[in-house]
Amino acid sequence: MSGLLSLLNPEGRAAFAALYRLSWPVVMSRLGFMMMGLADTLVVGHYSAAELGYHSLAWAPTSIFLVTSIGLLVGVQVKTAQFIGADEPDRIGGTFQRALAYALILGFGSMSLLTLGGPWLLHATVQPGLAAGASTPLLVFALSMPFYMVAVAVSEFLEGLGRTRPGMVFTWGGNVLNVALLLVLVPGIVKVPGIDSDGAMGAAISTLVARMALTVGLLIYLFTLKHVKIYDLLGRHARDPQGAREQRQVGYAAGASYFIEVAAFAGLTVFAGRISETAVAVWAIILNFASLVFMVPMGLAIGCSVLVGRAYGAKDAAGVARMGRVSFLSATGFMMVVVLTVLIGSQAIAAGYTSDATLIAGVQTALLLSCLFFIPDGVQVVAAQALRARHDVLVAPVLHYISYGMFMLPLGYLFALHWAQGVPGLIYACAVASWLSATLLVARFFWLDKKAATLSTPAIEAPNK
Repeated sequence: MSGLLSLLNPEGRAAFAALYRLSWPVVMSRLGFMMMGLADTLVVGHYSAAELGYHSLAWAPTSIFLVTSIGLLVGVQVKTAQFIGADEPDRIGGTFQRALAYALILGFGSMSLLTLGGPWLLHATVQPGLAAGASTPLLVFALSMPFYMVAVAVSEFLEGLGRTRPGMVFTWGGNVLNVALLLVLVPGIVKVPGIDSDGAMGAAISTLVARMALTVGLLIYLFTLKHVKIYDLLGRHARDPQGAREQRQVGYAAGASYFIEVAAFAGLTVFAGRISETAVAVWAIILNFASLVFMVPMGLAIGCSVLVGRAYGAKDAAGVARMGRVSFLSATGFMMVVVLTVLIGSQAIAAGYTSDATLIAGVQTALLLSCLFFIPDGVQVVAAQALRARHDVLVAPVLHYISYGMFMLPLGYLFALHWAQGVPGLIYACAVASWLSATLLVARFFWLDKKAATLSTPAIEAPNK
């Protein structure tokens, strides 16, 4: 209790203020990323429940590459913040250039794999009619991957510098373009010559164009900043094997965590596809809503990462501990508000997603059950990012593989298919995995705080590398 009360002192209040100042633009930016998916779901869902199922199944395999690649690029943000905290600006330009190279490799690599293997995966895992409807939109989503990866690298670099607002502005600009295209393409008001461009396909084309515009806008903004000269972003840099290694370590760890989590959720989508078209549509809406509210703790995690990374770089153990606690409390508080909102307004939320009366009833029930995992899901992403920012890079992915790979996927199959619980069974599996992950990750962070406090020197040793 005394530890929590200490957060009410001037240093604690300053930590909350710093977290929110950095995080709210990131929250809005991440919400902007998700709003593309939300807008797609809303417009396609009101157009056709079947098309919504195609869109969800096309999105599922692309989301594995998308989210994993975002994790692999997290190293640019963490290392930039650490170098600023350590007053080593000469190492920042090389960090950015490595991130841009990684983004291009990831973008074109994922595009190639999705193009070659995505349709085959759909036909091998879900009902034939669903696979046929989802295959072509999947190929369009694949084409957008290189653009999106470059946008992520630039955005995360700017966040590491503490410039969190530009990503927000350009992301929402992309959303405006995406919605404008959705409203004319999905219902078939405007058709792309030579292809069937309505429904799920129209949504995929809208996403591709919006991501291209977002990437171009961010690059133009970045290269007009004074930081291009300050950090010599376009120049040649001396080799920095330690910085490069640590940047990759953070990225590998985050990518591994993001991969197993999103792959597990995509696996649950496949389970839904083995139940019925209605189950796919209900599950798609639940995932979209959960992902949307998840962007707030994700934004808090980015702010936490920057502030913990700076404290770590400055060898400030007390600052690391304080920022972790402030971030955990903030994520918990927000997700409690989400739970209360769903308990009060589940019917209205469901009706906002679809006009199908049967689907509304199923979505409302699933939303209420989802309150079981909202809070721990929000806390675990912040805790994992806080651990990466203090260069504890191995434990988070291990715990994520245990929680989501060893528990959530088997339990999802058991509850939903073997015991025929349907979508509620998928939600029960999510709840078990989220509570396990959050509990273990927060406990790890507190244990490292206790270990650091017992050291006679103020320096913070990296727990593992």
